[in-house]
Amino acid sequence: MTTEAVAQGNNFLLPNATFFVELVLFLILFFVIARYIVPPLTKAMDERDEMVRKAATDREKASRKLRDADERYQSELSDARVEAARIRDEARAEAQKVRDEKKGTAEQEVARRREEGERELAGQRTEAMRQLRGNIGGLSSELAERVVGRPLPGDAQRQSTVDRFLAELDERSGTSATSTPSGGGE
Repeated sequence: MTTEAVAQGNNFLLPNATFFVELVLFLILFFVIARYIVPPLTKAMDERDEMVRKAATDREKASRKLRDADERYQSELSDARVEAARIRDEARAEAQKVRDEKKGTAEQEVARRREEGERELAGQRTEAMRQLRGNIGGLSSELAERVVGRPLPGDAQRQSTVDRFLAELDERSGTSATSTPSGGGE
């Protein structure tokens, strides 16, 4: 069959006329595509790749800036907490100092007023004793005269009896007075 095909002129190895026309059309089409279509597509793809690369770079920069800002924020927050703790501790120490000063002042004032009260009480006691000494002799004589119903003789003896009674009274009250006023009020 091959010999017959060769004899008839249908040799598949020899190109026919349509082949050259198709080849020329293919080359023209290839030239048009390569010259006018591929460069804009390549340019658009390169621009898109560059835009993607730039977006990735920008995203990485933004991520880095965010991390840096977060680190600065955490650092400043930590510093602020330390500063707040320091200020709080200083305020507490100052408050304790003021409280101690006020307490000391109040204790001094209480002690001063207690001493004033004790001095005033001792002065009043002394004054009362002085007045009592002045009046007791006369009152006791008058009372004794009323009980007996007649005047008593001997003013000197009567005065010495009253003085002795007051001395005994002083001794008794002196013993109880030293223990009562200083320790009895607390």
